[in-house]
Amino acid sequence: MPLKLILALLACAALIAGCGSDDGGSGDAEAALAVPWVDPDGDAPYIGSLSVNPGDGSLVMGTNTGLFEIPKAGGKPSKVTGTLKTPNGEGSVSEALVAKFTGPDELIASGHPSGDSSLPPALGLIRSGDAGKTWESVSELGTSDFHALSRSGDILVAPLYGQAQILLSRDEGKTFEPRVAPMALVDLAADPGDSKRWAATSESGIFVSTDEGKTWRQRDPTPNVRLAWHDSGELFRIDPGGPVKVSSDGGETWEDRGSTGGEPQALTVDADGALYAATLDGKVQKSEDGGKSWTALVTP
Repeated sequence: MPLKLILALLACAALIAGCGSDDGGSGDAEAALAVPWVDPDGDAPYIGSLSVNPGDGSLVMGTNTGLFEIPKAGGKPSKVTGTLKTPNGEGSVSEALVAKFTGPDELIASGHPSGDSSLPPALGLIRSGDAGKTWESVSELGTSDFHALSRSGDILVAPLYGQAQILLSRDEGKTFEPRVAPMALVDLAADPGDSKRWAATSESGIFVSTDEGKTWRQRDPTPNVRLAWHDSGELFRIDPGGPVKVSSDGGETWEDRGSTGGEPQALTVDADGALYAATLDGKVQKSEDGGKSWTALVTP
């Protein structure tokens, strides 16, 4: 089997698993220094989340090798390693985080600690007020592993990794009530203008709920789609292979826009409507025309 195909299959496995072993490019030491989010001893990089800091416009990228900040204008990502202290352990927090900004420098996240910490393997929901330098535990420490986080008004929606279950919070993540998902989810986005309407993706397609996840209806059979919902009401998606589409009716119908040219790993949209996408090769791109055209911010 060709080496490129082997690496692609390994990367896809990491993409589906989300919590696999550290992945990274197989380049030499010089390439690894130039691209710090690539593990020189591993395979292709895994990027689990993208989120824009409303404070300075920088982009935070959650990867299997750490949390990285990309300047607004693009350029070399810098690693951000924070610390978390709890009654149940303490240590550094950076690798394998799904992170989302909720305000200037304010992050919520879920994932796993570094190997040398005394923290439980599942961090539950954690919060940072300084863009990831320090963290505090909010809830579910040692219990839950969220692989997507979405906000709409006072609602926080958090699907559990590998389970057909979603947790819904109305108090900033302190307490949760359960919802049943159609199956284990790949991604989820809540409508910023209607907290009852959610769109979710899975290996079997796209599903929509209009009652806070109590009931679901499948709208599209395309698997492993990434989502981002803008305040304007536009719902964006990236399909396998890179096609970008947009919906103005909550996922009922879709319009073709453009293509990222690669397998999607993560998608986000900022307050101004700019889209940011990470593809399977570790490239991060930006679109300022609703997904019609894309420019690279960082390229391994």
